[in-house]
Amino acid sequence: MARALFHRRRGYSRLSRTANRLWACRHCDERHTLDTIYSVEATSSASSHLERKHRITPSPATTESSESDVFRPAKRARYASVVEVSEIRELLVGHIVNADRPFSVFTERYLAEIFRRFEPSLASQIPWNRTSQRRQLQAIFASKKVLVKESMTAAISRIHLAFDLWTSGNNFAIMAVSGHFLNRKGIQQQRLLALARHQGDHSGDNLAATLVRVAEDWGITDRIGTLVSDNATNNDTCTTSFFSSINPCFTLQDTVDRRMRCYGHILNLVGRAFLRGEDDDVFEEESQRDSAAPGAQALASDLGGWRAHGPVGKLRNIVKFIRSSPQRSEAFQQLAKEADSEDNWLLHQESKAELRLTLSNDTRWNSTYLMIERALQKKSHLQSFLLQRQVSGDGQIPLEAHLTGDDWLVLVELKAVLEPLYRQTMLCQGWGEKGSQGYLWEVLSGLEYLLDKMEAWRIFFDTPSDEDIEQSQRYLLQQSQRTHRPRRGRAARARSPELNTQALPSHVQQEYSQGQVPTAVRLAALPSSARDHIRISVTTAWQKLNQYYTKLGASPLFAAAIILHPGRGVRWLEARWDSGDQLEWLRDAKEGLESFWIAWYRDTTPGSQPRPSSNEGRPPAKRSYSEYDDWMAMDLQRLQARSSEATEIERYLRLELPIPDVDPIEWWLEHKQQFPSLSRLALDLFSIPAMAADCERAFSLAKLTLTSQRLSMDPETLEMAQCLKNWIRRDAIMVGGIFFSPAAGLSEETML
Repeated sequence: MARALFHRRRGYSRLSRTANRLWACRHCDERHTLDTIYSVEATSSASSHLERKHRITPSPATTESSESDVFRPAKRARYASVVEVSEIRELLVGHIVNADRPFSVFTERYLAEIFRRFEPSLASQIPWNRTSQRRQLQAIFASKKVLVKESMTAAISRIHLAFDLWTSGNNFAIMAVSGHFLNRKGIQQQRLLALARHQGDHSGDNLAATLVRVAEDWGITDRIGTLVSDNATNNDTCTTSFFSSINPCFTLQDTVDRRMRCYGHILNLVGRAFLRGEDDDVFEEESQRDSAAPGAQALASDLGGWRAHGPVGKLRNIVKFIRSSPQRSEAFQQLAKEADSEDNWLLHQESKAELRLTLSNDTRWNSTYLMIERALQKKSHLQSFLLQRQVSGDGQIPLEAHLTGDDWLVLVELKAVLEPLYRQTMLCQGWGEKGSQGYLWEVLSGLEYLLDKMEAWRIFFDTPSDEDIEQSQRYLLQQSQRTHRPRRGRAARARSPELNTQALPSHVQQEYSQGQVPTAVRLAALPSSARDHIRISVTTAWQKLNQYYTKLGASPLFAAAIILHPGRGVRWLEARWDSGDQLEWLRDAKEGLESFWIAWYRDTTPGSQPRPSSNEGRPPAKRSYSEYDDWMAMDLQRLQARSSEATEIERYLRLELPIPDVDPIEWWLEHKQQFPSLSRLALDLFSIPAMAADCERAFSLAKLTLTSQRLSMDPETLEMAQCLKNWIRRDAIMVGGIFFSPAAGLSEETML
């Protein structure tokens, strides 16, 4: 054996084409003097070569060995422990789930050979076929589900369910159910609980039956706080039926209180109303603005035509024309690169040549916003491309279908109107951190912000006054004179020469121009018809926004989340709702919070001990008492009794709020002793998501798994794979002894 090891260390062995074993000297190869390859049949030849040419001989302890010993594997067969094999099998399933690989991936010829060569003995102990991997998926899913259940049992808040429906690629109705809660450290958590097959119609009662099955399977029927879903009417029925099933004592109002409307869906409806919505009341109101205005039906027809063939319609047709042909796309990109290369100095902005045009679709309103935003970024490229094709005689896009200067002005205004909606969607669709971005308290404040913006746009696009027109004319005259005024030599100071913005590249002229264009100028520059169309669209969007703003009042929890946020407080609502009917909203918000707290959270155990008086331990002053002193003592007793009877809500509302830059969850955890029952309500509220966007994410990830080659996958397997993927990526479980994120801690505290 020692001789075999000696030869193996001093050379290489390979199998020739004739199936003969050959040996080559390592030392000769490293010195580039290799001129002879020896046959294994003559093992003495290799020894003679080493001794003769390199003066290397085996140690005296070397014993004779057979020819086959030279090529025997270097390591003894190693048999892994049960724990090690279990972890490896978990890692294999983790790879299949996380990378969306087929169950047969490890039987692929070359991958299997890699495993065999690196650790042949270990490879023989693990089943690699697709049936074994699927069986292992079932076992791992069952074991990890127990851990996720334990983490939810340890939650310090109620568990809020977000749900949505999806039709899979293999034509199954699938319901995604996601759980949101605070772990025992007060960190917001999200877990995909089910991607369950939904059978039957989509009535509210039938949806509730599927939800109840999921809740019972997880054993959380007594821990559920609220349901978050889109604004479909069947979800109203579903919420009522669901809570009535898990708690027959619930009244209709109890279920309405717990029906949380998805903020993202509200934003989607408002965006669609602006771009494509029609409201008969708005058309009627618009027709009555002017006696010469057309009737409501004519306005509706005119608006529809403008949306289809106006600036947005033109832009969509142009983008679709460019993107529908690889040759046109390539020509457009080449033109953009050439245009940017001519401006080889960029002051503060990256090149836009590599940006691709974005095409809108009919299902998502924000795709239209992104199309307009990208087109404005590449305006000069689009104009150059269309001009080039017009000059070349290519009449595929007629001149009347080109975007005019007025069209570009309209696109700028459309982007400005849609931008707040888009920013709110992006802000609240994620999982919040430290009580911000994506949780319940942002819904009401976000709608207030958007209502302010929409009301401002309605005023902005109204008919300009004579004063506005005169102001715009004066501004345009001044700009004209400034632009064409001749330069008279060098400026007096070399440090501050006069800046000629016309000499700058077009993409930076606006940033370096003197001042900002007045609002009246922007308004007057728009064609009157476009201004009217935008005003109608803004009013339609405002109506939709106001409709759902009103619906939020059905549940006291939206306003309660604002009141119990120490960075907002009731003073934020008082500042917003300060007149007329708004004062009633404020009263209802306070009463709704108190009623909900009394019904579901007020501690039934004896209250906290009364605080010691400030005079405790101080000897009483020696003085003679009179009738007046007795009267004052009685008054003091009444005040002390009233103070001790003050509820937690009353004591909270007396605090000096708001507190800037505060984490609401951390604040309530620190004040649990002061507000024992109110803090439980607050923590429950701050674990409610603003949107059901995590269900949409689950569907998007499921599409990556359920490719056209895997449509035979049954819904149960898809559910196990997607739930495990969510738990892995949220670092809720360890797979193979490791977390998915390298930064995740390995302690039980992190998991719970």
